[in-house]
Amino acid sequence: MSNKLFSLKTSQARWVILISYIIALAFDTIALFGHSSPVIPPLTLFFLLYWCANFLDRTHLFSAFLLGLLADTLYQTTLGSHALLFSMITFLMIRHRLRFKGYPVWQQAFLISLYMMSYQLLNYLFFSPVLNGNEIVQYWTMPALSILLWPVLAYSLGKISHTAADD
Repeated sequence: MSNKLFSLKTSQARWVILISYIIALAFDTIALFGHSSPVIPPLTLFFLLYWCANFLDRTHLFSAFLLGLLADTLYQTTLGSHALLFSMITFLMIRHRLRFKGYPVWQQAFLISLYMMSYQLLNYLFFSPVLNGNEIVQYWTMPALSILLWPVLAYSLGKISHTAADD
């Protein structure tokens, strides 16, 4: 089964990837308007890391840059700042994705939490958010929530991408 996953091409699941990015942006928008933004990890980056780790025929840096620009417009930040953050995190994933792919899902979840912690740290350094009281705990526990979300995301997107590749 793992050989089949390594042999998947991005062109076989292009529409699934595109639709998942649109859904992730929609969920990020809902989280932003629902005022739960500090707790919920950026699902756009989550999906980007998943596709980057599982489809090895592309680097996904251009996608990271475009999704970062869309995140800049969503969060109303300086244009290019999230693009830089997403590109940096994606580059880190590219450097280690073959090793990452060989780990079981629970170990991948802990590594994803490290990626999300580095995103949160860079986000804190770039934007210097004003955090009061309980927001500090919510802001820094986002990587812990990533540990719980990754297995669900990996399983569901794995099923969807294999179904799309089989068609």
